[in-house]
Amino acid sequence: MKVLFLMESPEYLRFFDSVIEELAARGHAVTIAVTSDRTGKPVGLGGLQKYADKVHVLGMVPQHDGFWGATTHRLHAVMDFVRYLHPRFAAAPALRARIKRKVLPYAYHWLDAIPRLGAGSVRTLQRGLMASDSTIPPYAPMLDTLREVAPDVLLVSPLVDAASKQVDWVKAGRALGIRTAVCVASWDNLTNKGLLRIEPDLVIVWNDALKREAHEYHYIPEDKIVTTGAQLFDKWFANRVTRERSEFCQRVGLPDDRPFLLFTGSSSFISESHAEAAFVRRWITALRASPDPRMQDINVVVRPHPYNCHAWDPDPVADLRGVTVFPRQGYNPIDPENRADFYDSIYHSAAVVGINTSAMIEAAIIGRPVFSLLAEEFASTQEGTIHFHHLLPENGGCVRIASTLEEHVGQLSDRLRDPEAARAEAERFIASFIRPHGLDRPATPIFADTVEKFAASPKPTPQTTPWWAPVVWPAILSVSAVAAVVDWARRRPFKPTRRAIEKVSYRTRKAVSRTVAIARERMKRRAKLAGKRWQKSVIKPLRARR
Repeated sequence: MKVLFLMESPEYLRFFDSVIEELAARGHAVTIAVTSDRTGKPVGLGGLQKYADKVHVLGMVPQHDGFWGATTHRLHAVMDFVRYLHPRFAAAPALRARIKRKVLPYAYHWLDAIPRLGAGSVRTLQRGLMASDSTIPPYAPMLDTLREVAPDVLLVSPLVDAASKQVDWVKAGRALGIRTAVCVASWDNLTNKGLLRIEPDLVIVWNDALKREAHEYHYIPEDKIVTTGAQLFDKWFANRVTRERSEFCQRVGLPDDRPFLLFTGSSSFISESHAEAAFVRRWITALRASPDPRMQDINVVVRPHPYNCHAWDPDPVADLRGVTVFPRQGYNPIDPENRADFYDSIYHSAAVVGINTSAMIEAAIIGRPVFSLLAEEFASTQEGTIHFHHLLPENGGCVRIASTLEEHVGQLSDRLRDPEAARAEAERFIASFIRPHGLDRPATPIFADTVEKFAASPKPTPQTTPWWAPVVWPAILSVSAVAAVVDWARRRPFKPTRRAIEKVSYRTRKAVSRTVAIARERMKRRAKLAGKRWQKSVIKPLRARR
């Protein structure tokens, strides 16, 4: 079997490295490639070369920069935004704003004035946009690459990045009659990012909850969705601690080997680094103010997210006793030593606390109590995201959620008195969300079995461009051209003029606002003075006559 695994960037290796190695170990010819290198991330293109002794590394694949390239990008961007008009996303303004900011052409920002649409209306709109996209022919260099590699199966992940270029690869694969499958990388992908935008032959997800999301929000038929479990967590079931407790505490900079709480940082979208650092200070202050002596004296290890570290160096909590930050700078999450440090930090902790991060799942696998605290500054990226609700106990999750710091500290005190109760709750969650086929069955072999079975299925009929495509091309190009002209006008020749107008407008608004504020204040003072005069000249004399 020949497999081409096309990932958005090298950082997706941490989700699928075990699958790649398993398929190669079974004797299959595996080729790995990426659509972008994500310059500046700890895992670069060099990360692919680590697998060169096991698989063929294709590297970066061609980008769609042909005649239709910009048009498809704009069309996919609109599709991504329209999905957030669905009523289920009404409480997710941060997700909607992010898609708008990242990819929605300025000419279509008026769509944001629509508060929401019915689920049926969104589905109809998306079907229409998908039909329009199907009329755009596949990009020739992509077809050439696929003919050269000649895979039996094209695996793509995650496909849901904003206005993802990977859609064009699935389209090219379908045009050549290649089996195409989308591998959903993480628990937030189907509700936190863009739309799939195209119907592949197969969608591979972790569990039934994600299967429902693929069907309800991405319109994939249920018979095309397969659950395999979460293969990226298999190593967490097999890992063993690498450092004894005292050695670990010394390594991370704790003053002693007393019990410690582990705070695990979130991505920059969930919690901006400086806001997260300020939150952690408030949290530690609340611990020290607890009536429980254990909370007053417990040590704290802060482990920032690998891609969200900039506020942690220099150390913003260095003045707090019993607290250390490790590591403070960005790190490669798939490096073996970093993975070992992460495992050891959870293993040796008394409990794990976070805002909204997959580290909570990893802590549950190891059997540690997991906690979160609802914070006003993170409301839109906690309860305002659908995936966060998977963690709630009422939905089968294992994370104890508090509304206030006092409630949270109380939960910590109670849970640390009875850690076994937390383990039982975590096991139930893991059995349904991470390993739905059995706690003793790793997901990686199931994933590989699914790919092998898929490769043995009949090849799909090559998809041709619809005969009616030329009829709608003028409309598609016209709508795209409007967006192109607006963007060009905003960025190029009128940029100085636009900036000058915006500057004058800002100053005008500021001056008007200031004038109104001054006038309002004067009116208040005059009203107050008139009231005093009325009291003095009318009310007091009347009272004196009585």
